[in-house]
Amino acid sequence: MPFPVRFSPPVTAAAAAAGAVLAAIALRRYLSSSRQRPSASVTMSAHRSNNAATLVVSGKSPEDQELLASAASSLSLGEGEGVEKITLALDSDSPVAGKDGGFDAGAYMDALRARRFGRWMLWSPRLASTQDLIAQNFSKLPVGVVCVADMQFKGRGRSKNVWESPPGCLMFSFTSQMQDARKLPLMQYVVCLSMTEAIKELCRSKGLPELDVRIKWPNDLYLKGLKVGGILCSSSYEPKVYNICTGIGLNVDNEKPTTCLNAGIQEINANAPKLKREDIMAFFFNKFETLFETFSNQGFQALEKQYYDSWLHSGQKVVVQDVHEGQSVGSVVTIQGLTPAGYLHAIGHDGQSYELHPDGNRIGEEKDGSISPNRLISPRLPESFAIVGSSQLACRSIMAEDDPVVSAQWLQQHLGLPDVKVLDASWYMPEENRDPWQEYQVSHIPGALFFDIDGIVDRTTDLPHMLPSKEAFAAAVSALGIRNQDKVIIYDGKGFFSAPRVWWMFRVFGHNKVWVLDGGLPQWRGSGLDLGSNINDDSILKSKAANNAVETVYNGGMVDTITFQAEFQPQLFWTLEQVAHNVAARTHQQVDARSKGRFDGIAPEPRKGVRSGHIPGSICVPFPEMFDGAPRLLPADELRKKFEQAGISIDHPIVVSCGSGVTACILALGLHRIGKHDIPVYDGSWTEWEAQPDPNYPKVTATAS
Repeated sequence: MPFPVRFSPPVTAAAAAAGAVLAAIALRRYLSSSRQRPSASVTMSAHRSNNAATLVVSGKSPEDQELLASAASSLSLGEGEGVEKITLALDSDSPVAGKDGGFDAGAYMDALRARRFGRWMLWSPRLASTQDLIAQNFSKLPVGVVCVADMQFKGRGRSKNVWESPPGCLMFSFTSQMQDARKLPLMQYVVCLSMTEAIKELCRSKGLPELDVRIKWPNDLYLKGLKVGGILCSSSYEPKVYNICTGIGLNVDNEKPTTCLNAGIQEINANAPKLKREDIMAFFFNKFETLFETFSNQGFQALEKQYYDSWLHSGQKVVVQDVHEGQSVGSVVTIQGLTPAGYLHAIGHDGQSYELHPDGNRIGEEKDGSISPNRLISPRLPESFAIVGSSQLACRSIMAEDDPVVSAQWLQQHLGLPDVKVLDASWYMPEENRDPWQEYQVSHIPGALFFDIDGIVDRTTDLPHMLPSKEAFAAAVSALGIRNQDKVIIYDGKGFFSAPRVWWMFRVFGHNKVWVLDGGLPQWRGSGLDLGSNINDDSILKSKAANNAVETVYNGGMVDTITFQAEFQPQLFWTLEQVAHNVAARTHQQVDARSKGRFDGIAPEPRKGVRSGHIPGSICVPFPEMFDGAPRLLPADELRKKFEQAGISIDHPIVVSCGSGVTACILALGLHRIGKHDIPVYDGSWTEWEAQPDPNYPKVTATAS
């Protein structure tokens, strides 16, 4: 029966020490009551692999060691038939600990000064992966525990790369926690900085030549142009906190395949003593604990100067490769620093700003690990444009002016920034009997305001949710606190339903800095991201003020404050008269987003008194064809295929419609992704057309056809 142990990181060193003492007292009481102590060698049961992994337990104090031994008694590694057998031993009882070049726990603990991190240690002479061990057992271990191995045969890196490590490497993984999701992407930079600073301090303390270890963004360490280390951070979410597993691999005494720290020292002074893994890891935690506390309390900006002093890229010129009309196009940009979200900020010769993302890109890294200073390669183009230039920082495939959606991960990283505004635009069909305003109050993305599709409307017509005047729209979004310079992210409760309608509304009124959250609230919730369960008075007031502002404008009144200037874009909006003209002229292909049954006049319309059928000459492309089951918007090539299979020529003009102008905007969203940015929506759609006299506005059904 294991003793249950779970720590959250204490805010002070005193709290850490007190927590350890209290846990140790509880452990002793448990051991006394059960009349047993952690055995010197405990073989775990219920494992099916023939190869055993030895884990040696160490602690800064005897109490720490006992605490970790009990917590570690239920560890597992692997899944299914690949579960690995684990042998557990106390450091004092292990016949191999610190012998024959093995990691010396005593020397490490003697050099350790940190109180929160590294005071509990698991060591193995040979282990599949330190990262897998702590990630799979995070909830069983105290936060701040470290696992170190002399050899790994399934070490993990970026893009799930796996390798077998050579002797002489320092390989360890440790745990931490963080509540602010916006800081998660920056954690790897704090770790990189901590290691470079620790190596310098260790060299100075030993009277050794100081090694100029540098950071290659985003998470590699280099010495004299060759890679000597790498960092991997992964995280998982539980209510109110992110669990972080950080893995570090550092070439200390192995010159292959690139170089190592001791080779760098020997090159400067052949008689200098070597650096030891134990000292490096201890000095790392001593430095990391200090920098992590600064980072947690003050943000990464408090560490930026130190970081820039240690990285390779200030003023570096790189070639950004993009693909335009099937041709690779390169332009030279100069790296300036980091953006607030932690990506590279670069400036082109023309003054344009670029935001460079690490997904699928590498900055001139050659096969031998050296750096080519003037190349940035994007190997997965054009499917993943990770670098794109615009007057505002943007990233293709994550956030770009020419792609209409953003990922949940992008929004998570940028949530709370002053120029990022999030709107819940949920709306449901009449027969669904769902109240979007009530659902918003129960569960929504933190910081989101409610955009009422049935409130921010044209008040002069009985048609449902018609586009308001530009004055009314400007008044409404100003009441929501939105400015022309803001990035607007819109989502809805079904994933892809009503949010594209509001996306279109913003574009009709000249605002192109607008995106739909890919997959909406279901995707956000499925990603385990935090949700708000209540709203404050300010959120309620702003949402109601937006509706009131529309009413004021239509009553001839003036609103107090306008922060958003609307400019009507007539090319994106079609009227009844334009559609009627098109029936005869056929200048545009009319595409209907409703179901085939409603389109053919076989299935009923959801609104009472409205017959089903379609506008003459229309082609049916049901809106669910635009996304997958997640739901996420399909890739451009698949979207193009959907339209072409329906008999639509992408190269010819298109106008879209539906039942009442909502799901037509989903088709416009899909067409936008494949490069058709000028698709008009027939706002009144079938509800308006069906209400007109039949002779002048003919209706078609499958039977009539």
